[in-house]
Amino acid sequence: MVEAITSIYKQQNNHTLPSIYGDNDEPPYYIQPIDMTRRALNQKHDLKRKNLLLINFNQHTDGRGFRQQIWTHMCSKKNRAPFTTCLFKSPSFDMSYIPNIYARNRKYSFWLSPRGNGIDCYRTWEALYLDAIPIVWNSSLNILYEHLPVVIIQNYTDINETFLREKLHEISMKKYFQMNQMYRFEKLRNAYWRRLILNKSRHSVKNINIRINQCWRARISRKSFLSSLFS
Repeated sequence: MVEAITSIYKQQNNHTLPSIYGDNDEPPYYIQPIDMTRRALNQKHDLKRKNLLLINFNQHTDGRGFRQQIWTHMCSKKNRAPFTTCLFKSPSFDMSYIPNIYARNRKYSFWLSPRGNGIDCYRTWEALYLDAIPIVWNSSLNILYEHLPVVIIQNYTDINETFLREKLHEISMKKYFQMNQMYRFEKLRNAYWRRLILNKSRHSVKNINIRINQCWRARISRKSFLSSLFS
């Protein structure tokens, strides 16, 4: 996946963001593609309906049957909307095809990203890295998506063509004209999470004696781990 994303970044190397902290092992800048955003703005009224929403996941990954339910209600010939493209994802495939898959998937502005084996899904983060807009369900992970161009829904019935076109224009305007003010793309970088975790750990204590003797302690709290991490 890394190599495939890097190959796309090489084509978009004029869209850069500065390093986050300037650490010795941090790149001097990061590439953040914005070509899909530009296309969405240029084709606001001419964007083909079929290129709005992509559904491309293995419906059997989620043991609870939620993905299968989505596939049945959104991808069957009877129910499929004209703005939706459904592509079955095989449980096993040749990794060398990933660059081609990314090139194909980047034709679509929104990627539906329901939970898989866990509550999170790598597809959400792939979309953010590649300038697509992920659609996720309301969950305890919402705090992760704050200040990121992610659409959070309650139910798949929230999705219709008007909703998608309005969200696409709203997010594209923010990304293209107000990226640094509206979004925190540093959340896509290891340096951000490393610094955040270390600042909440014993390593943030400057007194070496206290740091060595300090143990991790579990605590009972109404706050989730993610909430405590960001507080």
